[in-house]
Amino acid sequence: MTRKSEDLRAFSEHLLYELQALFRLADRLRAHADGREQLPWEVEMACIESFAIHARALENFLWSDRKSGRFPDDAFATDYFAPGEWAALRARVQRSGIDGIAARTGHEIAHLSYKRKTHLAGDQDWAFDVIAGVVGRAFRLFLEHVPTEHVVEDFESRLRSTWPEYLNFSVAISFPPDKNPKSVATKMFTGRPQPASFEDLLT
Repeated sequence: MTRKSEDLRAFSEHLLYELQALFRLADRLRAHADGREQLPWEVEMACIESFAIHARALENFLWSDRKSGRFPDDAFATDYFAPGEWAALRARVQRSGIDGIAARTGHEIAHLSYKRKTHLAGDQDWAFDVIAGVVGRAFRLFLEHVPTEHVVEDFESRLRSTWPEYLNFSVAISFPPDKNPKSVATKMFTGRPQPASFEDLLT
């Protein structure tokens, strides 16, 4: 079904909430991994779980398409564009850094799944900056092409004030998902920084 512009505009407030939560949690976890802020274990776990839930919701919004009879009240980025337009735009984003996040969030967080025991220790890394970067690059395209009447008036300024600063560079869309200015893979139980220099982005 086609959503009215006023409905899309009202929903864009909820979209901003998801994005602001994702990017701010990534910042908090990065600070923890770098040793600039020590989070108690239970707070670290809560941040990880919240980040994963927000990432799953945004991944579904960006890369899923409406299917007849399934979740008719769910929102999708395609609702904001003409048929086929968003699918063509999102194809420009290298999304490998976010592949599998929906299933992983389900197994490790949302459900008490026996699949948890099958994960190797090395598979428990959550690459927060990589995931946030993939989502951010997709939303940069969203921001550049969405009709202004479909989002609240301050949508752009609020999004730009929250996402990583490098996303304001014109070449940010072409960055591969694992070449963010500060790439951090945070282990499920212990923070572990994996820095990347800005020069690496251009190689």
